[in-house]
Amino acid sequence: MKNKLLLLSAMLGASVVYADSFKLGYVDVSKIFTTAKPAIALQNSLKAEFEPQQSALKTLNDKLVTQQTTIKDFEASVGSPEKLTSADKAKLTKLGTEYQKNQMDFQQKYSIYQQTMQKTQDLASALLLSKVNMILKNISDAGGYDLVLTSNQLVYAKPKYDLTDQVIAQLKSVNADDLVKQLKTAEKEQATNGLQRATTPQK
Repeated sequence: MKNKLLLLSAMLGASVVYADSFKLGYVDVSKIFTTAKPAIALQNSLKAEFEPQQSALKTLNDKLVTQQTTIKDFEASVGSPEKLTSADKAKLTKLGTEYQKNQMDFQQKYSIYQQTMQKTQDLASALLLSKVNMILKNISDAGGYDLVLTSNQLVYAKPKYDLTDQVIAQLKSVNADDLVKQLKTAEKEQATNGLQRATTPQK
């Protein structure tokens, strides 16, 4: 029994020593992506790139709303369907056809916009994360950290383990313009690869 107690005591002692020597850090990825200098530069680049498409989609959507209102107003003005004249029926058919055509056009353009924007956002995130991971590795090596987690992986951790501000500070030295250029290059390569796949005959 005594030997078992000694063994248990030794095991607990080893656990305490291990816990004391274990160094943990964490980062708030969301804060990095919203406040770091390169992140803001990438966000501004994305906004400038997709703003014309957003504006065009809004114009199309406004046109659809106007057409829908016109159809409803016309239907209300002629009364019941039984009272429609041949001219009224022709006009209503024309309005409905134009509305459906514009609606399909809007849906197609909106789908392309969403897919393109998502792919570009993924490219931008990958570029930024590559810089963040490199910085985190340097911080971890220099500070002797055994494990670095993201803040959403933790239930609670003391602020002294937070490495976010260190990462943001070091990201200031990253050339944001170069990062934006890398994003543009990656977009072109992605578009070229997509075009090649689309034009390659299926076997």
